[in-house]
Amino acid sequence: MTQSLFRIRERAIRLALLLAWLALAPAAGADEWMPPPAGSSALTARRADGTALGPCPLQHTDIAVEVSGFVARAVVTQTFVNPFPDPVEAVYTFPLSARAAVDDMTMRTGERVIRSEVRRREDARRVYEAARAAGRLATLLDQERPNIFSQSLANLMPGAEVEIRIAYVEPLAYADGSFELSIPTVVGPRFVPGTPTGHAGTGFASDTGRVPDASRVTPPVAPEGMRAGHDLGITIDIDAGVPVGEIVSPLHAITIERPTPTRVRIALARGREIPNRDFVLRWTAAGDDIRNAALTHRAPGTDGYLTLMLLPPRRTTAQDAAPKELVFVIDRSGSQAGAPLEKAKETMRWIIDHLNQRDTFQIVDFGADAHVLFTEPQPVTAATRKRARDHIDALEANGGTMMAEAVARVTAMPADEHRLRIVTFMTDGYVGNDLEVLELVRRSRGTSRWFPFGTGNSVNRYLIEAMARLGGGEPEMVLLADPGDVVAQRFHERLAAPVLTDVQVAFEGLDVVEVEPRAFADVWAERPLVIHARYRRAGRGTVVLRGFRGGRPYEQRLAVELPEREAAHAAIASLWARARVDAIMDEDLAAAQRGDVPEERRERLVAIALEHRLLTQFTSFVAIEETVVNESGRQRTVTVPVEMPEGVGYAGIFGSAAEAQAVASTPMALARRSTAATPITAAANRTYEMRGGRAPEPAPHATAAPRDGAAPPTPTGVPAVGVRARTRLAPELLALATAPAGAAAAADGLCVRVTLGTSGDGPLRALAAAGLVIERTVGATAIGRIAVAKLLALAEADGVEHIALEPDRTLGSLRPTADCRRADVAAASGLLANPRSVREPRPYPIDALRAQ
Repeated sequence: MTQSLFRIRERAIRLALLLAWLALAPAAGADEWMPPPAGSSALTARRADGTALGPCPLQHTDIAVEVSGFVARAVVTQTFVNPFPDPVEAVYTFPLSARAAVDDMTMRTGERVIRSEVRRREDARRVYEAARAAGRLATLLDQERPNIFSQSLANLMPGAEVEIRIAYVEPLAYADGSFELSIPTVVGPRFVPGTPTGHAGTGFASDTGRVPDASRVTPPVAPEGMRAGHDLGITIDIDAGVPVGEIVSPLHAITIERPTPTRVRIALARGREIPNRDFVLRWTAAGDDIRNAALTHRAPGTDGYLTLMLLPPRRTTAQDAAPKELVFVIDRSGSQAGAPLEKAKETMRWIIDHLNQRDTFQIVDFGADAHVLFTEPQPVTAATRKRARDHIDALEANGGTMMAEAVARVTAMPADEHRLRIVTFMTDGYVGNDLEVLELVRRSRGTSRWFPFGTGNSVNRYLIEAMARLGGGEPEMVLLADPGDVVAQRFHERLAAPVLTDVQVAFEGLDVVEVEPRAFADVWAERPLVIHARYRRAGRGTVVLRGFRGGRPYEQRLAVELPEREAAHAAIASLWARARVDAIMDEDLAAAQRGDVPEERRERLVAIALEHRLLTQFTSFVAIEETVVNESGRQRTVTVPVEMPEGVGYAGIFGSAAEAQAVASTPMALARRSTAATPITAAANRTYEMRGGRAPEPAPHATAAPRDGAAPPTPTGVPAVGVRARTRLAPELLALATAPAGAAAAADGLCVRVTLGTSGDGPLRALAAAGLVIERTVGATAIGRIAVAKLLALAEADGVEHIALEPDRTLGSLRPTADCRRADVAAASGLLANPRSVREPRPYPIDALRAQ
């Protein structure tokens, strides 16, 4: 059989399996959204019914940043233009810095500038909706995560142009002699675990029991070969106060002007860029001119504010590093396919090759499930290193991103009483339940230190930085252009000799209150301690930094004067408020993820935000034009799409553009024929949302959707499913294995790939006893044929880690036989004959289904 025919059949298998997961599809009208052909330019906006409107209303975003010392003030200007004959409401989800304190928003229409009010989130929403209904131009800015925001602009009239300006302040990152400013430009596609519960927002994912706001943090992504339409301009003015050395922009071409040795102006060389990757700027300060610094601000009749930057001492040479237990966690989910996973592998290989002989180590990889390489942490030997490298080399990116389960797996491992556990975590952070993940890390702080590596050009920096902060480690951002060995060597040096341990900060003679952070982690990198505080009375005193450097006591003293009045540095009040809000949220991140923060904690947070005019999860900015511009009040809602982040493959998230086109154009009659209903799954929801519509609601007689983590009732004729089958079988195989007996019989054989915990004859005999006809083995992986009816038994076999369909994968030079492929096609044909016969006992995301 020719290779092209193989490919046709393989695609048919994928489409057939996808159809088996869909139920009660809405009728496909002529105006249903379809991915446009590759090579088109901007994405077309559409009405809620799918009919075309025209280009999206967001035209351009300008970001202007002023850097003074170690503080940056940024103004983001979004320009919206309505090219349609109808009034529209534009909804845009976008990122800002994970450290940003957003403290202002204005709206300009014509010659009028309307400054926003900060209100409780629910109050701001009511004001906005009332203005929208009354036909007034109105804008609403909400925070969904500390680095994800949504902008709603109502009653944008035909031909009208409106500018929204958002201002924020943030402390710069500084480590090992270099400053870094990072500006995220796109919200990467988030994986959302849990049972679908509804769809309150405009994103592609459904809200779930575990991520109640998923539809607000998953903006629609422009299809492959398409542009979202809007572009980006960035200018940065640096007043460093000391001579500025080398300037590097690893992801963008820039222009550099140096009017003086201490002042620099940077701009994008092309002026207008596609917003599909972070803008990262790094620069050095000449010589040893960076010093400890103290900034103060105090308005009449109020408390004052103090921000300190205390530089730790230089690193000492490690004489005898204490033995450690290193746990390497690597994300192999679909979004990591291609360059991100290869960069993570490159970095991890270097670290493993340079492990300390006195250390022990373990490897955990995760996607839709988590796999642990060794039964327990192993000493560093040539044999264990080789096994680890072989395992890393064989990793393939596919499936969902069950990150919380992977973190829980790590934290459940018994800790070595004589070693400090160091967890390295390599991921892009593309999960919707990031707060749940962070709460698990926070609870493990007593027995471990977490060093997350954000691999990619547009990672979820909030998750990466917060994981390090809560886990007592240091974050690393590994851009796709960064040499993996350089990043790994920097990590290796930090572990060998922490800069400062047992850190304490005291205020002598200073009336300082409400200091953030309240406790300090060990300092692993040569980066400053940034401290924010309020003060009540003016005066002079000393800030004392104490700790241990190379095992010996260390002390550093800084004289500080707190003035009675200080008009300058007003931004540090916002920095303190943001730090205080973060500390309150950190008290219980799991509650924040669920959306049930206790009233007392919420009120503390809201009081700070309203006093300091700060955007938070519970306060929003709203601006209203008093003039009625839309007499009828009727308008179309248009969701602004975002770009796919650079380096992230469509196939790992949604499938290729060709597959999306094929799925969208496949007749859905087969899926609509049955009158019986099944629960709408996460996979079905994402498929409809990719195509621009909404998932259908379950019919009144549909089987109730299961609670998170609970198995739904088993219908007549469907085999019972154990825990092993749920966790070991890939989603499409689980769907086949749990189909009623008649459908299962139609699929008489499949070619599967079985990943084992260990290699050897014992596990292979267990596979054969369960019914697998083994054709090939490669290390701890077996490829063979098995009847669908025996899949559940195979999943129960001892030593099995994961079972996936093997229609188009290769392992080394191995390729499945033609017989295997014919068996797969036969199985798919059986499903097409009765697509409603397959029932999904647990919801899975579409990327888990597609990427297998």
